[in-house]
Amino acid sequence: MNDVLPFLRASRSACLADLAALVNVDCGTLNKPGVDRVGDWVRARCSQWGWEVEGFPLADYGDCWLARLRGQGAGRVLLMGHLDTVYPDGTAAARPMRFEGEKILGPGVCDMKGGLLVGMYALRALQAAGFADFAELAFFFNSDEEVSSPASQEISGALARTMDAVLVLESARANGDIVSARKGSGDFTLKVTGRAAHAGVEPEKGANAVVELAHQIIALFGLNGLAPGVTVNPGVIGGGTVSNVVPDAAWVRVDVRAIDPAGAQAVTRALKELPAHTTLAGTRAEMSGDFHYPPMAKTPAVRFLAELAKDAARELGFEINDRRRVRREPAGRARRARAGRPRTGGRPRPQPGRIYRSRQPRAARGDGGGVDPAHT
Repeated sequence: MNDVLPFLRASRSACLADLAALVNVDCGTLNKPGVDRVGDWVRARCSQWGWEVEGFPLADYGDCWLARLRGQGAGRVLLMGHLDTVYPDGTAAARPMRFEGEKILGPGVCDMKGGLLVGMYALRALQAAGFADFAELAFFFNSDEEVSSPASQEISGALARTMDAVLVLESARANGDIVSARKGSGDFTLKVTGRAAHAGVEPEKGANAVVELAHQIIALFGLNGLAPGVTVNPGVIGGGTVSNVVPDAAWVRVDVRAIDPAGAQAVTRALKELPAHTTLAGTRAEMSGDFHYPPMAKTPAVRFLAELAKDAARELGFEINDRRRVRREPAGRARRARAGRPRTGGRPRPQPGRIYRSRQPRAARGDGGGVDPAHT
């Protein structure tokens, strides 16, 4: 580990200059020219450092890039990070990167230009130290992560399936913890169809979809705890037209979470069975949706990678812990793509700053503050 520290210490000023170059670019997901500007910078730097670089052009989003470093040993590891941010055009000019004490502030400093550079400089440090005891180290830069990676997830999934481990380099928790597990999340919609009638003249001819929906919502809520860690939240409802008409349609959107694949399967099965059991005659129900972000369980392989990260941190003179993350994110998709192989990852709450003193040891450790053996 100490072999890489001289390079990282000597590269600190250059890394901070690179961070400013990336942060001071408007690159919201839908700003393709801005995201491509960041991607072109990354491509040029990776090529300058002698890495193989492959592009993946996209029509509606910025292009994605893959950089590869070949070794002479065994083991294939994929790093992942994203080029886009959530900020609107004009943000970079309004508040460019600046220092406040030990903090760096600016749009995308944490999420995730800092993570990109930590990964790039970590690989470069291995090059400088002459370390080649691996088959391949690859870094995939996607361009649409902030809108759930609609165009890039097939690319990243195909890459993940070829790797032994994947590290997601989004920043760690605020206290430095890394993420070794996260809940999966599903989006479901229950629609109820009834029969309209005048509520004052002939209500008996109607079948009230809203009342049936109320019964269904109670049943949905009853699925909480169906399996350990399963939560079901009927969060948004709608139905009816005017108050003097028996409503013939109603719906509810439901957020569902699970901590492991078994829980996700159990609650999905229960949700799909609910429409078969209606209470009011003349109504029918229909459920749609799925787990689009599968759970990332803390498997033995993930636990092994988390322990490696902790050991590396101790060698560098600091302590870290690992924890479960609740928010949905791409590591779950990588988990699905990797079909059970290891991965680690971490993602920050939205925040503009990063304490820059922490970047050097994290680059030496080889993550952006998060862990995930095979990902997003």
